[in-house]
Amino acid sequence: MPAKKQEAKKEQPKAEEKPTEEKTVEEKKRKAEDAPAEEPPAKKEDTEQEQDDVADKRPALKSPISFCTPDTTLNVVSTNGDKVLMSLNEGGMQYLIGGARANVGMKAGRYMYEARIIEAYNAYEISQAPKGRMHMSRQVVRIGFSVAGSSLILGDSDECIYFDSDGLLGTGKTKQKLPGQSKFGRDATLAVLLNLDSKSENANTVSLFRDGVRVTKPLKLPENLVGKTLVPHVSFRSVSLYVNFGPTPCKPLLFQCRMIQSAAEKDTEAVAAKPPKDGKYEVVLTVGFP
Repeated sequence: MPAKKQEAKKEQPKAEEKPTEEKTVEEKKRKAEDAPAEEPPAKKEDTEQEQDDVADKRPALKSPISFCTPDTTLNVVSTNGDKVLMSLNEGGMQYLIGGARANVGMKAGRYMYEARIIEAYNAYEISQAPKGRMHMSRQVVRIGFSVAGSSLILGDSDECIYFDSDGLLGTGKTKQKLPGQSKFGRDATLAVLLNLDSKSENANTVSLFRDGVRVTKPLKLPENLVGKTLVPHVSFRSVSLYVNFGPTPCKPLLFQCRMIQSAAEKDTEAVAAKPPKDGKYEVVLTVGFP
């Protein structure tokens, strides 16, 4: 009986083997189905959206852009021809934010300016409490634009827009977290580009660049700032800032963009400090008591 069973098994027809070519086709099809989906190609919006500047034959701004004393807070000290801004850092002044607004604003066109943290302070003081706690002032840098006559501290009024060193976008008194690596610190050259060109696809937007590389996409201005003259403005604490209005950038962008100092005169507006009506100025002296 065992021998007969073995013969019966041998007599059973074998399944026909598929030709080698068909196997290869099926294996390729199976691998294609199991393979991970390919990432979609980069969208057009992920590429640089700004274009190179075209030649502008209009007369350029002649007067130098600087910071005037009436448009700086009491704790700000300007040096090196208003290119370097410092703040007082003793006697409790290290806890106060300083602010400085330029004397020329933008009302049209597309221009930028730069700022770089060249020095950072770790100012502190020991309290008179029994445990002698040490209090340190946190470094703060805000760079952006505001309307002439508004608060000298970015974020204290609704008429401003700025980028914060903590990776935040400030529009008036509100802040929102920016995506990606949007924080910045010492020795990084920051460029803020304001586009008020009505013919541009990115009209009424502001962008941040770090060392010539884009950090944020063009961000829309708040409605209350559209149509107004916007003035370069910085606020800071426990740092020294180098501010460059041009004409030559420290870190050129990937596209050609003029700096504010090279702006067409018709695209700018001088922001002159208004003297008091009676011709008398008020002098304020800061006095500290132990």
